[in-house]
Amino acid sequence: MNMLTSGTLGPLLSPDPNDIDDTRPITDSARIINQAQVAYIGLDSLSDGMVGSAIGSILLADLASVAGDRYNYGLDNRPVNIFVDEAAEVINDPCIQLLNKGREAKFRLSIATQTFADFAARTGSEAKARQILGNVNNLIALRVMDAETQEYITDNLPKTRLKYIMRTQGVSTHSSNPAVFSGNIGERLMEEEGDLFAPQLLGQLPDLHYTPKLSGGRIVKGRLPVLRSRLDREPTPPPSTRRKA
Repeated sequence: MNMLTSGTLGPLLSPDPNDIDDTRPITDSARIINQAQVAYIGLDSLSDGMVGSAIGSILLADLASVAGDRYNYGLDNRPVNIFVDEAAEVINDPCIQLLNKGREAKFRLSIATQTFADFAARTGSEAKARQILGNVNNLIALRVMDAETQEYITDNLPKTRLKYIMRTQGVSTHSSNPAVFSGNIGERLMEEEGDLFAPQLLGQLPDLHYTPKLSGGRIVKGRLPVLRSRLDREPTPPPSTRRKA
């Protein structure tokens, strides 16, 4: 609390509404949502992870309070999209409540992190980390190098039937007359149960390729398109070769 109420963070997080010299607009989560505004909040966790984590946790707790008010008293609530990058830095119990019950308040959360271990290290419990991911409807995985995360993503995928051709060949000779021999060549179509998507393949996905498990049981393999502007697609015209008069 000392870090959040002292220095420049004090008037930034807790401005005085009676200070006539402070011309900055004062807002809160409920006002931003009710006025259909967009708020981008950069916590700079790379420079100071403790302060960034504390501010992020407070913001998520405030959003959980707003979601509860919308659920109890809101009429004609409009959908609210919330994107939390590096979610392991700010994840807390109110965020888990939002994931679990925020849909009733028309909150749609998207959280992003690198590995399963990030949530386990943050919460101090593997069961808590599984609770977080268990409340997520859609799981989209890009290239993942952590073996535990690979196993978690692919564990719930259904098995599939793999078909392959087994080829055989053999030669035999007569015991009393070695000059007499016979041979055979054969092919058999075999089928066995195997993984729909091997865990190790998640570590070999090219850039922008992903494997999602979507709500409703849909499983796809996709690639994000690279968006380019019209200027990037059109070749630059050659400079004029005419001399100036």
